Amino acid sequence: MRDSYQKFFEHFKIDFSDIIEFGIEIDTIYPDPKKVKNEWIELINSIENNEDVYIRGYGRDAHGTAMYQELYKILLNNENIKKDASNNDKPTRLLQNITNYSKTIKKDSLNKERINNYQVSHIFGRTKKPFLFTAPWNIVWKSKLLDPLTGHESRGENTNKYKKAFLEKSSKMYSEYIYEYNQFVKKYFLNDNLEKAFIQMSINNSNMNEKTFNKFKIDAINELKPIEYSKMK
Repeated sequence: MRDSYQKFFEHFKIDFSDIIEFGIEIDTIYPDPKKVKNEWIELINSIENNEDVYIRGYGRDAHGTAMYQELYKILLNNENIKKDASNNDKPTRLLQNITNYSKTIKKDSLNKERINNYQVSHIFGRTKKPFLFTAPWNIVWKSKLLDPLTGHESRGENTNKYKKAFLEKSSKMYSEYIYEYNQFVKKYFLNDNLEKAFIQMSINNSNMNEKTFNKFKIDAINELKPIEYSKMK
């Protein structure tokens, strides 16, 4: 198989282990684990007290987002799950607040360093989940040049090695928060809670397209799983 990444590295005589070290250890900007506690606590409080929290849109043109909003209304008793305006607005604002870096320097951000060609990236994904979309330990500044190595845009041996190294480092760095997050998964989404919610949704929406709803259920089950970080340590 011809792999364009591999051809590039071979042509320029690049050892991929150097790419991993540079991308993960040097050029990714991680929020300080010691400084995100308050934001994490505030997020949990907002979710559990029916306050505004945000998720990324679901489905083509985000038309399926309402299904997630109804699901969380049942499971979390929260009627204020909002779709993020740009699908990345809230995480970007949060990351600018909790790091020393900003894409746009404002008058009240004199202590921030301007960055270019970086983008907000969710470490563990699950962006249609209020516990993770704006979790301060689930977002980083990542080089636009190397971001595809952890996304769905590329495949292959090098991509797999990079993803594994990135998840291992992130899991160790934020293990405390991942553990806490998994407790909320057990509390709200496991056992028969999720299946009961699906049944309630089907009753509430008897005219819903069956194929669309079945796809949503599969996606939601995957979205609401715990983070299996112990396997990465």
